[in-house]
Amino acid sequence: MARKLAYVGSLPVLLLIVFHFQPDTDVPVVAAADVQISRSQFAQYIDEFSEPDGYFDTDNFISNETSYLHVIPELRRRVRAGFVYLGVGPDQNFSYIVHTKPSLAIITDIRRQNMLEHLLYKALFDLSNTRAEFLALLFSREIPNVDARTPLRELLRGLRSSRSSEERFRSNLAAIRNRLLQTYGLKLSAEDLRRIDYVYRTLQEEGLDLRFSSIGRNNAANYPTFESLLLQTDRSGQAQGYLATEESFQWMKRFEGENRLIPIVGDFGGPKAFKAVASFLQKNGLVVSTFYTSNVEYYLFESSQWRQYVANVRALPATEDAVFIRSYFAAAGAHPQNVPGHRSTSLVHSLRDFLREDSAGRIRSYWDVVTP
Repeated sequence: MARKLAYVGSLPVLLLIVFHFQPDTDVPVVAAADVQISRSQFAQYIDEFSEPDGYFDTDNFISNETSYLHVIPELRRRVRAGFVYLGVGPDQNFSYIVHTKPSLAIITDIRRQNMLEHLLYKALFDLSNTRAEFLALLFSREIPNVDARTPLRELLRGLRSSRSSEERFRSNLAAIRNRLLQTYGLKLSAEDLRRIDYVYRTLQEEGLDLRFSSIGRNNAANYPTFESLLLQTDRSGQAQGYLATEESFQWMKRFEGENRLIPIVGDFGGPKAFKAVASFLQKNGLVVSTFYTSNVEYYLFESSQWRQYVANVRALPATEDAVFIRSYFAAAGAHPQNVPGHRSTSLVHSLRDFLREDSAGRIRSYWDVVTP
């Protein structure tokens, strides 16, 4: 073990380093067992890494990937703890983070609202001592009468029978704003606060029945509810979400409390955010092990941004065994790894293999991306 002090801008990041050696080589791959990020750094990195707000035609309060936990056993086999996790979208990232146990997570999404929703979650983790308190705060309801060993399904049943009120919502919202503005010292505009209010109001009004929603399109009738997403399992039927056990929740709460999840605004094929993240990681000797892309690559592949996206991936310092977590939605025909009953198929692929295939000119279609 060694201790390393690195500087980014004017603020230091303290890293406690653990060395792992790749088989058959003498080159160490570095996993940071402890990354200490202050609140002022947390606020600075959001501002410095982010691009201007972009547009995508979903509110994206929650995911629509019912298969998202199918890959957990494979992630646990393939991903070593202590490296860096990159992701996109809202709270499905928490379950991936809990199981890959990174030293740092950076969530990059084109929608500023996604970043603001993660700040809302950060405040809720801070304000909650248990899963039950967290869920009660999330939906502005009374805390259900359960204990730490209560199965999630029963906890959610208790939450449904708990009462909500406008007074409770406003009190909770005031506490959230206080955490964001006073405790964390974040520079949020009036519009940012309005969007946070909008997300939190939606969670209160729709609760466990909240569904993924598209703007200007008919929503698919089989989009899952928030409750059904929380109750999803891996392929063997094991509960694997971050709220499945009190232990998983407490791990994620500590991770958030240590400012290790940094949400930023950025386009995967954009000119700034990924370059800023890559530079930050390189300067601090941090290495990516996991990159959750959802199905963003589907939208990039036919666009002029695809080559910039690949260049952004190439610039990331990554372990030799780094993986993508991808989600594939079949417009016609299913993916070979699809589980019947699920519109999405979640996949784990080698990041290095993807870059080698691209260099060889063998990625000619999006199907080549999701079936390497």
